[in-house]
Amino acid sequence: MRAEILQEFDVVIHDFIKMWSVGGDFGSDDPVKARAEALKRYTRRGGGNLSEDDVVLIQDMITKPFEAKRVRNFKEADEIRSHLYTTYNSNVNDKSREWRVLSDDYVQTKAERGTKELTAEEVSIIESKIVKRATLKNSKSYEDADAIRDELERTYSVLVDDKNKEWKVVSSGRNSKFAAEAARSQSSSYKQKTIEKDVDEEFDLIFNRIKDDVAVAVADATVVADMAPEEEENASSPSHLVSASEEPAPSRDELMTLTVPSLKEKLREAGKPVSGKKAELIDRLLD
Repeated sequence: MRAEILQEFDVVIHDFIKMWSVGGDFGSDDPVKARAEALKRYTRRGGGNLSEDDVVLIQDMITKPFEAKRVRNFKEADEIRSHLYTTYNSNVNDKSREWRVLSDDYVQTKAERGTKELTAEEVSIIESKIVKRATLKNSKSYEDADAIRDELERTYSVLVDDKNKEWKVVSSGRNSKFAAEAARSQSSSYKQKTIEKDVDEEFDLIFNRIKDDVAVAVADATVVADMAPEEEENASSPSHLVSASEEPAPSRDELMTLTVPSLKEKLREAGKPVSGKKAELIDRLLD
């Protein structure tokens, strides 16, 4: 009967979302399109001195490498990413759907609900302590740097995310997404690499599934319409995700044995520019 309805009225029935459409276009209600649109949205993290016009331009440009990668046009994606890096000193992370200016400046993010509003004097004190802490870390005075970190949390309920260069007043202690990111940013390099590798493999699995789903939907809308609810649920089940093997991050000597194309592929996976000589590529991977 489904085939007869399609042939006679050009109507596609989508059992999963309990809808039908003339021509097979379900708009934003289509779960495949909704997932694809969600992957285009990137969030800015950290500080950096950019004008509002620059931010709007960067946000628009960031979606273009994603579209280029989706159709396997890696050259165009790399050119756009390199332009963002050289012009705005910006780095794009496709895995976390985030971008930031590569700056040492820390920025305050919106406080959690229920927190006490800081005075201008308190904000100034916190920012000066964060700068001092960064200086201590650069000089490898980790014990003193940790003491400042603990003081900020104890006195002002402030957590610091060293990776995204952000600080925030929290009310939930360490039971929040920001707290998890802050803790991860202060863990060892090996542990960070292991966690990021887990996220990378999960993202790649989701990205490839969405890419295949979109291709099938364009070629034959009835394939999406015929998908049973159980199949859709099973496809997104955690049991189908592949865990990353816990391997240490490669050393400089190990990276030196790789070819330039292999190094560039690793940089693409890390959301970093791929231009430059071999030594520059290795330094970028180790950064």
